[in-house]
This record gives sequence, structure tokens and C-alpha cells, in this order.
Amino acid sequence: MKLLINDANILIDIIKIEMIDEFLALQFELKTTDFVFAELHPEQQKLFESKKLGIIESIETEDIRGIFNLLENSKGISFEDCSVWYYAKKMNGIIVTGDRSLMKMVKPNGVEVRGIIYLIEEMKNQQLISNSQAIHKLKTLIKINPRLPKAIIENIISSWIDY
Repeated sequence: MKLLINDANILIDIIKIEMIDEFLALQFELKTTDFVFAELHPEQQKLFESKKLGIIESIETEDIRGIFNLLENSKGISFEDCSVWYYAKKMNGIIVTGDRSLMKMVKPNGVEVRGIIYLIEEMKNQQLISNSQAIHKLKTLIKINPRLPKAIIENIISSWIDY
């Protein structure tokens, strides 16, 4: 089973588009780090508690050193971003983020990275949502998150309309 290690911006977008149950039903091992989870407001954290989202606890000195090493050798990304990157490398996982700086740092280093569009496509492919629901959620995302690649989303929507 694929391991997806999620950044805070993904979890926040999932909350905003009201897809927590569908997200947690995905046939993936879903995790985030304790540092990323701490970035969420307590109300947001409660939405994911007692659910399928696993929290990776950074309690080993070796892990903290590894995260700090990535931070020291990276520009434009946070400690929390480095925690996601570190555990994706360590656990052979896929990073799920909308942070372009993080994406640019990890891709050349051999770590697979995906975004919110991938999750919605997977929800559709795994039949957790209908085609029309997927289109509606992508349209909602364009409205609430201006950093997303609008042209790519519009192309996906166009291909799904003909589907």
C-alpha cells in the first residue's frame, strides 16, 4: 500500500472542501508528522483524531538531526516541510503538498511529490466520489486556493466532462 505523507496545506484544503471522510477512505496509508499536525488549529486537529490519519512522532534524536540537516541545506522551506521530506525519504513515502518551494526541493532528490489534484483524482478513481462531485470539488478548489495551477485543473475538468 502506498504511503502518503501529507503537508498541512493539504489537510487544510481537505477540510475547506469538506472531504475529510473521502480523504480518510482512500486506499493509501495516510500520515503526517507531529510537527505538521501541530500547525493545525485544535478544531482542525479534532477533525482528524481517531481516524485513519497516522501521526509520525519524532522522538528519536537521529530523526531530529535528519530534519535539521535538511533544513540547514534547504532554502525557502520550513522545519515542518523538512519533517515531511525527511520521513518520506526514510519511509519510502510520497509527499502530498501544495507548497511549490517544497516540491522544487524534493523532486531533484528522488522523492515523489503529489498535490491536492492527485488526491481528488484518486478519490474519483477509487469510486469514493462521483465524476460530478470531483468536478465540483476542483471548481471549489480553484476559488479558495489561488496558488493552484488553474489551467491544469481546467484541462482535467474538461476531460472529465466528456468522461
